[in-house]
Order: sequence, then C-alpha cells, then structure tokens
Amino acid sequence: MDISMETSARETIPLNSNRYPEDDTEIALTSKGLKYKGKNKPRSNLMQLDECTMDVSLVVNNQKLNAHKIVLASNSDYFDRMFDSHFKERFQDKIEINITDVSFEILSTLVQFFYTSEIYITENNVQDLLISSSIFLLDEVQTACVNYIKKIIDAENCINMKDFANTLGLNDLYSICMTYIINNFRLVANSKEFMKTNYDEIMLLIKNDDLFAKEDMVYDVVMNWIKYDPATRSKYSSELLWYVRLPLVLNTYQGVIKVHEYQGAKINELSSFRMEHRRPFRKGILVISHYPFESTPEWYDAASDQWQNCICENCLCKTFQYRLLPPRTLCTVILLDDGRLFAAGGSRYGNGMRSTYLFDLKTNKWISFMDMHFERLKPFLVQLGSSVYAIGGCTSEKQHATAIEYFDLQRKQWFVIHCEIDLIETFKNNNYVACVKGLIYIIGMNEAGYYDSRNHKWKYIDPIPEFNTGSAVCTLNGNIYIIGGQRLENCYKSVWAYCTLTEEWVSLSELNFARSFSGAVAMNGNIYVFGGKMMNTSYSNTFEIYNPHDNKWVISHAYMKKDRCHIDAIVIEKNSELFKKVFEEATNTIIH
Repeated sequence: MDISMETSARETIPLNSNRYPEDDTEIALTSKGLKYKGKNKPRSNLMQLDECTMDVSLVVNNQKLNAHKIVLASNSDYFDRMFDSHFKERFQDKIEINITDVSFEILSTLVQFFYTSEIYITENNVQDLLISSSIFLLDEVQTACVNYIKKIIDAENCINMKDFANTLGLNDLYSICMTYIINNFRLVANSKEFMKTNYDEIMLLIKNDDLFAKEDMVYDVVMNWIKYDPATRSKYSSELLWYVRLPLVLNTYQGVIKVHEYQGAKINELSSFRMEHRRPFRKGILVISHYPFESTPEWYDAASDQWQNCICENCLCKTFQYRLLPPRTLCTVILLDDGRLFAAGGSRYGNGMRSTYLFDLKTNKWISFMDMHFERLKPFLVQLGSSVYAIGGCTSEKQHATAIEYFDLQRKQWFVIHCEIDLIETFKNNNYVACVKGLIYIIGMNEAGYYDSRNHKWKYIDPIPEFNTGSAVCTLNGNIYIIGGQRLENCYKSVWAYCTLTEEWVSLSELNFARSFSGAVAMNGNIYVFGGKMMNTSYSNTFEIYNPHDNKWVISHAYMKKDRCHIDAIVIEKNSELFKKVFEEATNTIIH
C-alpha cells in the first residue's frame, strides 16, 4: 500500500479547534512533530541485554530486527495472538517472521516504542504509522496518530488526509477531515484536490446547513466541479443545484437559469430553494462601548459582511434601541444563556460602581437589582449555571477589586466567595478572566490559576509569559486567547493562548495592528477582534479575524461605523428574541 503526502514543517503549531479526545498520557508538541509517551511501562533495560536473549527476528527485505516475544506480545494484539496460539511460532525457541507491507524504518520505530514507550510522530511518518498500527492492531498508536493529524490538519492537506482515512476505514479521522472542510470551505474548495472529490462527498458538503460559505461561492464551486469533468458530471447539475440557495446568489441567479436551460434542467424544480442562510450566517456580533464617546451599539451581520448601526429612523424602533444602551458608563455587558443581557459595574467620576441590571425583553427596559458588595469599573463577568461571577475591575483609577462575588439569578442576590487562599496577590493589578469547562481562569501579572466553583478550590497554573494591560480576552475550543494590550504608552500586536488541555502557553501570530482595550469574541470557529486604542493614542474602527487552523490574522474590509474602545462583543443568533426585538427593523435591508 502506497499512500503518501508531501507537507512542510511549520515554524509555529497553532492551537487547533475541535480537538480529538485525548487521554492523560504525556505528549510534547514541537514544530517538527509530536513525542508521544505510551501507557505501558518502559522495558528499556531489556534492550541492554545481549542479543542472544532475544528470541524473535523480524525480517523486512533481508533486514533483521531482533526483539523479545514477551515485549512484542505485551504491546501488540497481532503478536500476542501469534505467540499464544497453535501457530508454529509458539513452539519455537527462536524464530524469524517475515513482515510485508511495512518498511524497516517504520517497524524499527514501532519496536522501539514497545521498549521505550515513546514514539515520535511527524508529518512524514504519520500515515505509515497509521497503516502499520492497523496491521499490528495498535489502537494506542492509532489514536496518537489521529490526535496528531487533528493538530496539523490544514487547507493544503485535509483532502489527502480525508481520502487516506477513507481508504483505511478510519471513520473518526474521516469525520474530522470532513468537519474541517465544512468549517474552512472557502480555503479548501478551489484546490485541485477538491475538484477530484466524488459526487457523494460534494453532495454531502453542499447539503450541510453548517457549511461555512456564502451561496455565491457554493454555486461557483458546484459549477467548477461540473466543468472539471463535464462528460461525467453534467448529469448531476440539477441534483446539486437543488441544494444551492439560488435566491441568495444575487449576481448569478439569472446566469444559473440560462445555464440550466441549456443543459435541460427543469427550471420549475429550481425555483423552490430555501431562502434562509446557512447556520453560520444566521448569527452576528453586537458591539457595545462608551469610549471615546457614548456610541450607539453596532451590529455585524455575518451573511452580508456589513456593519449596521442599531438605530433606524423609525421613531418607535429608535426609542426602543436607545434603551439598549448600557445603563452605566464602563459597565460590563454579557449575554446570559437565556438570551437576556446582564450588566454590572460602571464608572462615576472615575470611581467604580456597584450597579446591577438585567435587560427585560418584555418591558424592553434595563431593570435594576441588588448592588454588588464592591465597586467595580469594567469587571469581568462569566456565567456558570444560574450564577454570574464578577471578578476584578477597578474600584478607582489606580486600585483593583480583589474579591470574587456572584449573582444568583434565581434569588436575585450577590454573594461573596471566600477562597481557601488569599488571592490579593493575583488581583492587586490588572487581570483577565475566562471560563472553560466550568472552571474560572484568572490570569494576573505575576500569578494565574483557576477557581472550581463546585468545591471552592483554587489551583495555580503557569503565569502568562508576557503580560500587557488592556488585552482582549476570549475562549475557543478549550483555549484562552489574550490579544494585544499595552505596556506604559505602547500598544502591542502580541497574541498568547493558553491550552487548558496541555496546560501550556503558546505564542501565536501577531495582530496586523497593535491595539489595546479592544473587543474580542469567537464565532464560527474564528476569533474576531474589534476597535481599540492604537499606537498614536487614536481609536480604531477596524477589525481582524483569526483562523486558529492557519494561525493567521486577516484584516476585514468591513469597518465599524464609529471608532470604539473598551468594547463588549456579544454573539447573537438571528432567531433569538433579542435580535427580533432590537434589530429586525434596523437590519431588514441586509438580511435576505
């Protein structure tokens, strides 16, 4: 079997999304590969013995590799069955076994793993290791290889990896590759390898409501796929175009009709397409800020790639949407799991406030609730179940709140948390907060750790290697991203990510623009960063998009209507009650 793929080593391994489930065995990821430590106890001492103690020779193309039966059998079900059966090998003191379909180099790597419980997986050997692990029934190695492929999959190799997984019958890996293609369709679909995709797979893709591509691109891809082999593929045109949402393809819809009149497609069958966008484009981002001046909220529509002020000329709508403005300057606003907006903190004459508000969708007003125990200006707010935690924030221009408290959404009361250790050292300066898998991570200048609300325990983690004030924070697929920021008067482009699985900090590609006090949010597998303070002390209306698979930042050509700083960014579904009440009037011109 000869399945090969040429790839290049990366300078930086980005933190990838949608990680394949891993066990607790030790791994070390470098720019060249992955060093995997297996579950079995190493038997390196046996390798030091004289070769006369070895009772089996594995032969590949006249090259011999000596080993111990007990080591092979304890690591491989293939050899275990061979030596514990009625095969002749069971009764021989020293045997030779001819191995086919596996290279001597790969066999040596596997036997070395049997003795040392360590294996080095690279892009050059991962496919051969997968094939060999299938032959020798090495589930552990196979899982490690799949985990590694998940980390290095990109737009250049995903098609080959998909085909490779399909050939070996690796359903989990095949699903991972298909998911990557769905999420990164715009990067993958125009490659020559993609044009070789068979009918069943391209149908599976364009039928998928989660396909991350606008309909004009889906249409172009379908047409290009047909043109790649028209003699064989033209017969599929009507079936494929049934799943292209033609009313959304504004510039090419008439062309579609002409093409398919020529090809004999039934136009009346092509007229009943769904007019709703695919799921990734049925959401958008609401940005709220108070600096450099009080600004009305703005809405970024993923379908049209446009910004829209959340204020329209309709008087009733305008009055309602002005009510959406945060009740306090420099409070923090988050979206609760039930679809309501929650705000806490604020500023009065430079000092923090204790205010708490909920936006009531029935009355369309901010409703005040019990004050916090501590003044907080721009605190971090995170929701866990029926509780909203308030952490950090400034009590004044030079002091920071050092206590953690939470608001019980059912009892409508604030409660102070008493941790087992003193967290003043962590909170005495600026800090960042993020919630991952039910744990609240707090990252300070010199200390970092996470708080487990279930047992009120605190555990330290490694501090961030480079701390800036005014960084944007967001989470994506178990990773915490700390973006930009400033030291003294200088803004920075740096981006750090903390992987909660490996418990490591990784330096990622820099922003295109140095910025601080910007907003950040994750949507559709990407990270969006908005506005902020720039190097020349001005404020920005630009935003950048980060793709974690490619470890690249791209500047969007869409600009916010106003320069903004100290931004709260919130992802809102278009079918939510909040969107319908607040934005349907203002955005009816851009939603198809």
